[in-house]
Amino acid sequence: MKRWLWLCALGGLALAGPCAERPYTLETEDGLLGGENLSYDGEVLVFEGKACLEREGVFLQAPSLRYQKGKGFWAEGLEGEAEGWRLSAQRLEGRALYAVRLEKERLRAQVESLLLENPPLGQGVFLQTPSYRVRAKEARFQRREVRLKGFLATSCPCGEDLRLAMEEARFDPATGGLLGEARLGLWGLEVPLGEARANVNRRPALESPLVLGSGPDGGWTLGLRGFPLPRPGEEVGGWERRLTLLGQGLGTKGAALVLGLREGGKGAEVQFGSGAGVRAFLDDVYLAAVPTPPDPATPSLEALYRPTFRLEGLTVSPFARYAATSRAQGLTLGAEGEYRFAYQEGPFTLELAPYALLTFYPGSPYAPYAALGLGLRGGYQEGDLGLRAEYAGRLEPLGFTPPFAYEKRGEFQRLSVSADYLGLSLGYTLENPLGNRIDRLEGGYRDPALGTFRLAYLRGSHEEIRFGYAMPLPDRACCQAFWLAPELGLSGGGLSRYGLTFRYYDGCFAYELRAQTVLKGQYGEAQGPSFSFGLFLR
Repeated sequence: MKRWLWLCALGGLALAGPCAERPYTLETEDGLLGGENLSYDGEVLVFEGKACLEREGVFLQAPSLRYQKGKGFWAEGLEGEAEGWRLSAQRLEGRALYAVRLEKERLRAQVESLLLENPPLGQGVFLQTPSYRVRAKEARFQRREVRLKGFLATSCPCGEDLRLAMEEARFDPATGGLLGEARLGLWGLEVPLGEARANVNRRPALESPLVLGSGPDGGWTLGLRGFPLPRPGEEVGGWERRLTLLGQGLGTKGAALVLGLREGGKGAEVQFGSGAGVRAFLDDVYLAAVPTPPDPATPSLEALYRPTFRLEGLTVSPFARYAATSRAQGLTLGAEGEYRFAYQEGPFTLELAPYALLTFYPGSPYAPYAALGLGLRGGYQEGDLGLRAEYAGRLEPLGFTPPFAYEKRGEFQRLSVSADYLGLSLGYTLENPLGNRIDRLEGGYRDPALGTFRLAYLRGSHEEIRFGYAMPLPDRACCQAFWLAPELGLSGGGLSRYGLTFRYYDGCFAYELRAQTVLKGQYGEAQGPSFSFGLFLR
């Protein structure tokens, strides 16, 4: 007992960490012990009163801490820090912490056991991040990096239908960056990605490449658009190389097969069937050859150079284009630009976006073409009260029809005002007052438990009343749910349109079926049935 007390005194003189400031200290092979009170229970030393354990990279504190040479430590209700992570643990036995919680920035980790090694070794790790649920068999916690083994991450709220697996991974807690040899799992399949990166602080930019739908003309679209072909070292979801294999207009005379490959700003596309031809693009350059164009507006030959320059809110795109159609051919020189300005003061917001386009046709009899536009939006938001007003319009001041459809910017005007308060909303929209005028007055009510109800009156090519309803969106923690949004239109005592959007949510995905039939459209609106299928991450 006297010899141990002598070691305690020497330890207090030799070390200068937080534990060294306690009245009683003891230096052991596993770290420095300290406390305000010290007692002896047989072969066990008992530190009480801000009892602490300190070693390189680790500081722990508990109401009391027991130590027996050869057997290690025992304590309950510990708090402290390990390699920069805030730590709390249910108990300490020997040289291992159990039921451990670790926190750093926005990261939260639960660890079944944490061995007090250098660096600490976690077993049975579960990490909760803003975008992923992560589990690992082992984790070496270092101040600037965590080494993980048996790593698996999923962005799904329930289950692991979509997952990222790595045998070993390096994780940077400061940035959320993750690096390792990865496999991407989708349902029961796994695709090797090679070396891949991810960031646990943002959701992966994953979209379903499957396209399935039909339009009012009866033609079907079926295939893959933007199917990813991962390359080693790329971030998950940020794959630049993508494949397109798509059938369009299937079941009609305009049926075509499109095969394309894109990598960043480079790519090419071949189309067979209606509108057969070749298209290629290289950053700001676009080339196309279509020997038999499907319509007069599609060029049989086209070459376009269009760079884009941005400076704060200004975007300018000058372009030079050669095109040959059945109606015209020649060179087009022009520029298109827009400036966006935003201002906010307290509850008031203002957005302004003037727009202009001007083109010339050197060596041809065509007159210059111009389009001018303006977007203006104002808003007021104070508590539950919101007011908004918006105008958007475009004019063709020279009054000439351009020789090519590419630069055509048709005239339109749209004015809308709306207000909402405590779930109630009321809005009015006026479109094209000098042409095919459409007036729309719409009211709505939104309740978190009942859903959203909409009632609208339209006066355009005919008078129409539309009813709409949408169920409340399911909570993300709900593993299975259904969602419906029906719509109905009445005109002249009969149906003018009807439709339904249906979604099924599982633990990871939302599957959407949308069907609509337009019996009587407004000003050139396509009539007939349409159908689409969608799949997206929850």
